[in-house]
Amino acid sequence: MPKLIDHEHRREEIAEAVWRVILREGVGAVSVRTVAAEANLAVGSVRHVFPSKKELLEFSMALVHARARERVVRHTGLHDPRELAEAILHELLPLDSTRRAEMELEVAIIAETPAHPGLRAIQEEAHRGVRAACHGVLRHLLDRGRVHPDADLDAETLRLHALLDGLALHALTSEGAPEAVAERTTGVLRAHLDSLRPPA
Repeated sequence: MPKLIDHEHRREEIAEAVWRVILREGVGAVSVRTVAAEANLAVGSVRHVFPSKKELLEFSMALVHARARERVVRHTGLHDPRELAEAILHELLPLDSTRRAEMELEVAIIAETPAHPGLRAIQEEAHRGVRAACHGVLRHLLDRGRVHPDADLDAETLRLHALLDGLALHALTSEGAPEAVAERTTGVLRAHLDSLRPPA
């Protein structure tokens, strides 16, 4: 009896091979052939799922964002507003090896977006997703008295989004022990959220 193939699992395995190639050699090294070799698959097997480099890159980056969204959703059961806010925002920062790799992939792909409309669309959707997460976190905190009632929510959303982007890039390029970098990064974010609280 022929072995059944889990096609979604196969697509994700191939995407993870794309990630490894990019992290090791850069986007320019990605091709159906190099990814097939990385995934230990025949070229024809990869080409059957992803006929071109364009489709390989697009699915691979969409999967990065999908996995980040899945992690964010896992925190929605937290009851304490501040704990929930920090848990969600931490998922958008390179605080461990998984999130660091995702950020490195993100930076590598950004340089490719001018030549790839599909990648640009995926990047823009991810950007909107981060903005929505920032807005949702702030709205949740505001509704529970953890943000000053006179705060301009749109302006604060933009400020939080910009802070996250800056912290992410800084953490990615900082020297030092990963644990120390993560502590500094989360400390800055914590101080920012503290600054939004209404006076006691």
